[in-house]
Amino acid sequence: MLVFGLGPRKYQVKRDWGRLPSHLSIKSISAIEVDQHDNVFVLQRSRPFLLLFTSEGELIDAWDNDYIADGHYLYVTPEDRVIVVDRDFHRLIVFNKEGEVIDVIGERHIPGLPGEPFNHPTDMVMTRNGHYYVTDGYGNSCVHHFDPSWKRLNTWGERGSENGAFSTPHAIATDSYGRLLVTDRENNRIQFFNQDGNYLKEIGNVYHPMDIWIDKEGLIYVTDQTPSINMFSPEGEWIGRCRTFGIYGHGITVDSKGDIYIAEMFPDGITKLVLNHLG
Repeated sequence: MLVFGLGPRKYQVKRDWGRLPSHLSIKSISAIEVDQHDNVFVLQRSRPFLLLFTSEGELIDAWDNDYIADGHYLYVTPEDRVIVVDRDFHRLIVFNKEGEVIDVIGERHIPGLPGEPFNHPTDMVMTRNGHYYVTDGYGNSCVHHFDPSWKRLNTWGERGSENGAFSTPHAIATDSYGRLLVTDRENNRIQFFNQDGNYLKEIGNVYHPMDIWIDKEGLIYVTDQTPSINMFSPEGEWIGRCRTFGIYGHGITVDSKGDIYIAEMFPDGITKLVLNHLG
């Protein structure tokens, strides 16, 4: 048995988590997310593009269609809608809980002009008031703010290293204070903003941060290309670090029990870190 630590917390390591029938495999994984029921959604750049598991690793469903070219990250809303950020089709696809397409934001094969949605978008988050924030991404270097009907209200950011600028805004999360945290990958930092896009502060001490998750206690989890998982306090104080098994822990999520799931790349797989109380 392997035991990893993040500060005072200890976790039992379960590698190659999730049970699949022989005709399916984890291939070109990109993201992982839990819903309010602790079901685990796995996004991959292969077919089927999404695998759905119970928290015990039993496969519930597999989704496949031609809408997704290059799923980068995904977000599960409180209403159990699944929003996939399709990087290379320059759009967001909204699915119901049965895997049916119910909305599309953005136009296929039409990348946005500088500062306009979307040019290789990367991630999105929804705040408590139902507003959406999308990191955009590889072709752009900005964040777009939309109202609940997907009307764009604001865009901020440009390419650079100054406060509020981005190299690659790779992932985004929101905390209980309503702040937005963006992993600014090649600038080796996580930037904090208010919902109007005003820069607040930043976290360093990360190397090419990839994904970010904030748990119900406000603890901040960041995967980076060390490769490692970093834990920070709600105010950004570093707590601890442990390694991942792939070259990239491209995705991370934490369930209601405090267990951590990592979408590992090179080699592809899922690692689960089960929270325990070992000394």
